[in-house]
Amino acid sequence: MPHYQELVAIGEPFEAFVSRGLPTEIAAVHSARAQLDAAENVSANTRRRLAAVQGRYHLLAAAEMWCPDCQLNLTAMDHLQRTQPKVTLAIISKGRAEHDLSDQLKLERIPIPLVLVLDERFELIGRFVEQPQAVITGGEAIKPDYRAGRYLHSTLDDLLAIIEAHEQPARP
Repeated sequence: MPHYQELVAIGEPFEAFVSRGLPTEIAAVHSARAQLDAAENVSANTRRRLAAVQGRYHLLAAAEMWCPDCQLNLTAMDHLQRTQPKVTLAIISKGRAEHDLSDQLKLERIPIPLVLVLDERFELIGRFVEQPQAVITGGEAIKPDYRAGRYLHSTLDDLLAIIEAHEQPARP
């Protein structure tokens, strides 16, 4: 069973992952990227939180380009790594994750995207599974807005919450 660091090393970068998509899938990624790059779609508070990241982190994502959730959420993760160079993103296939991570994570199936948030020592500090929490708790009513890319900031918020919780000093 490979260690997370080995999987990060063989994982592909976001641009290579996107390049394997169909034209409509690539267009969805470009649309999501344009939304994230528009300053009004990422709050000043989120930009401040991104800038405040102290440690180094690795996002190990199990994903497939055909998956709409992957197209949206991995684009947000790419934005995170482009905005905060202390965070890297490596992508492995769902099949690789099923082979190498199912037992280790005690999962019967690998949902996608499944993103492991790892610290600088490649130790697991949190997970992002399929959709941001705001979408999961919001239910079916918000799914059209989610699919239109209006919850990309929630993906950033969820990942930053994991990182911030790790960076908080332990309280006695």
